[in-house]
Amino acid sequence: MLRCKGCSYRPDQACIHPTRAWLYSLEFARPKRVPTLAQEEALDRAMAARSTCPQCRRRYYFCLPLRTQGVCDPCDKGYEPSPDTYMASTAPVVHPLAA
Repeated sequence: MLRCKGCSYRPDQACIHPTRAWLYSLEFARPKRVPTLAQEEALDRAMAARSTCPQCRRRYYFCLPLRTQGVCDPCDKGYEPSPDTYMASTAPVVHPLAA
């Protein structure tokens, strides 16, 4: 295993330089696991909860400041959002898979 020069003198301790990374060999790398459909649905429900405004029920393409603000910016400041910032959905409660 390769270490930075400063930490190579201390093989029993961890590297203390956060800006340096370990080097890995590509021969020992394994392919990434493919998530199941149930895992993708669970992730989509979690992202839907973070990106849906509880007041206007629009699902945006980004996470909303729900912890600090509670609603989306258009609901908070009183203006109409541009249509390219949210997903046009016929059923606001049920969220289709975004992926």
